[in-house]
Amino acid sequence: MPRALITRTHEDVEEIRRRGDHTDSRRAAWFAIGKGSEVIADVQRLAATRRWTSLRQTMSFLNDEARQILLMRSEAIAKFKQAPHHRLGFRLSRLAGAAHPRPVDALCLISGHEGQEIPGLVRNDRVVVDVEHMEQALGPATVDEIFKIRLAVGEQVYISTNVSESPQIVRDMRTGRIDTRSTAALTATKVIGAIQAGADVVKVGFAHLDEYKRDLRSPEVLSQMRTIRRQIDAAVESNAITMPLNKTTRYPLVAVFFPELGINAHGERPIEIAAEAIRLAGEAGWQGVLIDTFEKHTGKRYQDFYSLAETTTLSSRAHEAGLEFWAAGSISLAEIEPLVKTKVDLICFGGAARHPSGRRTAIVQGRPDETIKRPLVEQLVKSFERADPRPAAAGGRAPTSGKS
Repeated sequence: MPRALITRTHEDVEEIRRRGDHTDSRRAAWFAIGKGSEVIADVQRLAATRRWTSLRQTMSFLNDEARQILLMRSEAIAKFKQAPHHRLGFRLSRLAGAAHPRPVDALCLISGHEGQEIPGLVRNDRVVVDVEHMEQALGPATVDEIFKIRLAVGEQVYISTNVSESPQIVRDMRTGRIDTRSTAALTATKVIGAIQAGADVVKVGFAHLDEYKRDLRSPEVLSQMRTIRRQIDAAVESNAITMPLNKTTRYPLVAVFFPELGINAHGERPIEIAAEAIRLAGEAGWQGVLIDTFEKHTGKRYQDFYSLAETTTLSSRAHEAGLEFWAAGSISLAEIEPLVKTKVDLICFGGAARHPSGRRTAIVQGRPDETIKRPLVEQLVKSFERADPRPAAAGGRAPTSGKS
């Protein structure tokens, strides 16, 4: 058996037990969850020099007490059926004017629902594990998939997910028009389900394929976004869902719009769509905007719609509104550093974390392969580290405004 590299003591286990029964007392349970998360964090730090791809592979490098604490964490979560979240909550970037910004401005998001332990074993404060099915632009994951990934990656890694490409529209039976409150309630309920499963930040898409643009024009989108924001905040205030003990003040919401699909008319240019998306998200009190390509099988990429100069303009406009600006759409390794220099806050990757070609799926030994490859994730993260250097000392970046 390998020498234990991560150790805890009998006293560490007893410290948890002195808080009470972690399968009966919430106070003891959350303490056990926190201590288990610290063990996972030690694994993730050590993983920088190892080839591990899952927590299971590390068990032989933990002593008995460390494994016992991990078991107690799992038992506490299973008993109370409430997923933990990132220990600090999803903190916005310094560029977006956060009062308590995260350590690095630009984040690397890796999409998928299988093999998602790998990003957290690379550089867990730089990556976002995104739980989704990649057959669609925003392929929703199931609650159990989000929950299982939270169990696996611990509370030192951000988890994001999405709930839809477009709101599920509910109509007034008398008029046939959109029932804004009911439509927003459906979306908010999905968001809350994702949060309860362990997601730190949730994306909501506003694609709409109606050729006459009768339903989701700007006024209706804004009304729904404001209503969704209010309903989720009300769920926190009423204790229907718990706000993590951190310095954030809200669960962040990110609105997703697509350069191929106009908001008010089909003839809108991509730059007009993105600018309007930023205006809507800012006025609705959301925390970010993601611009992503809608159709994943045409070969169209983010750079086919937006130049670096346009991206710089959009990032600046988002930051002025207190928002983060996220980009997605078959972005390659070579494009990371130029894009980060435009001050985007997050770049999404699907194919680039799976194959050097950037394709989401490739035939390997006669079979389709869409597994995440650790060496590719490491290359992506290294590009971010070069383009967005860390502050010289912890807390070395001063906040720029009073936003969370």
